[in-house]
Amino acid sequence: MKKLVGQVILWHRYLGIIFCLFFATWFASGIVMLYARMPELTEQDRLAHLRPIDPATLNLSAVQSFQRTDLGGTPQRVTISMVGQRPAYHFLPAVGRWVTVFADDGSLLQGVDRESSVRIAREFSHSPNEKMQWMEELKDVDQWTVYPASRRYLPFQRIAAEDGKGTGYYVSEATGSVFLRTTARSRLLAWCGAIPHWWYIRALRANTPLWRAVMILVSAWGIVMCTAGILTGILRFSPSRRYRFPGPKYSFIPYTGWKRWHNVLGAVFGIFVFTWIFSGLFTVNPGYWSPGPDPTPEEARAFAGASLDPAAFSLTPAQGITSLAKCIQPVELELITFQRKPYYLGRDRQSQVQLLSASGSSDTCISGLPTNELVEAARRVVGGSPVIDSTLLNQFDTYYYTDLTFRRPLPVLRVRFSDVHHTWLYVNPRTALIQASYPDRTRIQRWLYEGLHDLDFPFLYRHRPAWDATVISLVAGGLVLSITGVILGTRYLQRTVRKRIRAHPA
Repeated sequence: MKKLVGQVILWHRYLGIIFCLFFATWFASGIVMLYARMPELTEQDRLAHLRPIDPATLNLSAVQSFQRTDLGGTPQRVTISMVGQRPAYHFLPAVGRWVTVFADDGSLLQGVDRESSVRIAREFSHSPNEKMQWMEELKDVDQWTVYPASRRYLPFQRIAAEDGKGTGYYVSEATGSVFLRTTARSRLLAWCGAIPHWWYIRALRANTPLWRAVMILVSAWGIVMCTAGILTGILRFSPSRRYRFPGPKYSFIPYTGWKRWHNVLGAVFGIFVFTWIFSGLFTVNPGYWSPGPDPTPEEARAFAGASLDPAAFSLTPAQGITSLAKCIQPVELELITFQRKPYYLGRDRQSQVQLLSASGSSDTCISGLPTNELVEAARRVVGGSPVIDSTLLNQFDTYYYTDLTFRRPLPVLRVRFSDVHHTWLYVNPRTALIQASYPDRTRIQRWLYEGLHDLDFPFLYRHRPAWDATVISLVAGGLVLSITGVILGTRYLQRTVRKRIRAHPA
């Protein structure tokens, strides 16, 4: 038993010298991340800054515009919006970057020069007289565009605004629009929160396989350290208070000073620290064991019933915008397929959406698709498996909910199936798109990650600020526990160095 205790203590001590500093950083940055993440341009903000589409200048159809590109096959997505004063088609291939074709004359967008990028950023800011300065052209992602999804919008022109807020704009040369807006405040909060927490250093995060391998390795060793610490506390605990200190004093644990504080804090917060590190491992989905809640392109295609075919749109985009203008003022038009039929999905500046049949059969806006058609389309995603039930949700449930990261729309149709993975699909009746897919492993991941890591349990996150107070209190306890570990590790290293110096005076 003594050998076991000794080995456990050694493992905890030496791993703690390295990992307690990481833990302290993760907990401190985690508090910041409760309210601030990486700088981003939300979908609502992006739409709010787009110009209404002018149908009078839409001279080319989607087929004619797609033929001007070098893309083969069928596009994965097609959208229409204004680039400056000109309407343009944006085509996203299955692999590669966005390709933009102007809808007035069919010319390709061959990049954005300095003057044009400044003009695009100034138009986005709604401040025509605001002073802006071109900074550089980015051929690859940088610290603020480090996500893999950003590569579809490369290259970027980086623009700095002289507005006293340190605002920076990233203009995509692929789409001719603002991809990202950052401020000095958002960048500072990211350096205090998301970057140290997720290790989003550009040199590491830009290489996704390397970043995942490092995060998995560090998290795994952190789990070993936590386990060794919990075992140390259990093995060294004496219910009979057999440890005697000068006084005479008897104690449950054989420690004084900082070691005692570390042991007591570990007894209170050790389990929470373990669950956070364990659940943090699942943020990177080790082994890709869970497909995640985002629908795959194959699932989206199965739900649509067919691949997106621009030739199937009998109603021209100009006619579609004119019809949609009776309901909303579209700033973006997306070509989609549902039940093997073409539809236009219009979005306005307030993020309101309307569907319109593009087959020419009707010019009436569609606010919601029939439930039976949605269920039929959903069944194709799971190979025609039987439906257990379908429910139109006007409130969030345990798996489909919104927080600081996910801003999901309502209402949504939830369809549950009896397939081998017991899949739950959440379908938006207003957009004819899958909002989320939850097979059995993804539902397990929801509890292993969002449940244990974010404490997103319904009885907490639906009752804020109780959730805030609980999370901050526990994270603060983990932070203090980690700081005591850093102090003990530093003192141990100092003692070790002094001993070696005395042993080798020469």
